[in-house]
Amino acid sequence: MCRMKYLVLFLLILCAPLCATLPDADLAAADKARFHHLCEKLVAPCCWTQSVELHSSPAADQLRLDVVGMIKQGQTDRQILDWFIKQYGERILIEPEGVKSVVVTTVPIVLLAGGLAGLGWFLLRLRKRGVAAPAEAIPELIPDSEWE
Repeated sequence: MCRMKYLVLFLLILCAPLCATLPDADLAAADKARFHHLCEKLVAPCCWTQSVELHSSPAADQLRLDVVGMIKQGQTDRQILDWFIKQYGERILIEPEGVKSVVVTTVPIVLLAGGLAGLGWFLLRLRKRGVAAPAEAIPELIPDSEWE
């Protein structure tokens, strides 16, 4: 039983720094929700593949600390996002804003629909032409006499 106490104590000591380094630890509940919402909108600038919310790197940690500092200063979500866009460019956003968002979402759909319509038209033309060869043009491979 004594070993169990030491194990629990060791685990608590080991986990204490992890809990202390949470950037949103001293934010109010509403501000924590804002913090997580903003971190989901930003891409980690070290690899540009994951959101700051999920990524674990020094660059993502710094962005999280920056977001907490701006929330504590009373800045709005728009001001925070604009600051990051000014620092890193629009690439820092997970989803592009404005006209680019419309282009990114609608152009692939329009191209896919156009391609499918073109494929359908091509297949209908082939069918109307009668691509299948007439029966007399197909050579007889096995003479009828061998079947009897």
